[in-house]
Amino acid sequence: MKENCKSFIRGALAGSIVGSVAALLFAPKSGRELRQDITDQARNVSDKGQELAGKISDTSIEYTDKIKETASAVIHEIGQWRKKGEIIPEVSISSATVQEDTEKDAL
Repeated sequence: MKENCKSFIRGALAGSIVGSVAALLFAPKSGRELRQDITDQARNVSDKGQELAGKISDTSIEYTDKIKETASAVIHEIGQWRKKGEIIPEVSISSATVQEDTEKDAL
């Protein structure tokens, strides 16, 4: 799912850049107007790229915090088992387990 989203974003960004450049090059404008339009479009793409980078950064920080919380809980559980002298069960963590815990936290 995440890879599909990344591919879509990359494709949309590449398509918008190619479309913008093609529109500028085929428009009947003077050289000065064309250069100004290219400069404006370059700034626009740069601004959108920075906005997207900010969103990705925020999302990655959010997921990092969730991973740290989950890891801390697992470490705490293992410590409790060791204190009690219990045999530590084999722990298998999958994305489904993490997603279920995240859904429970959201409720």
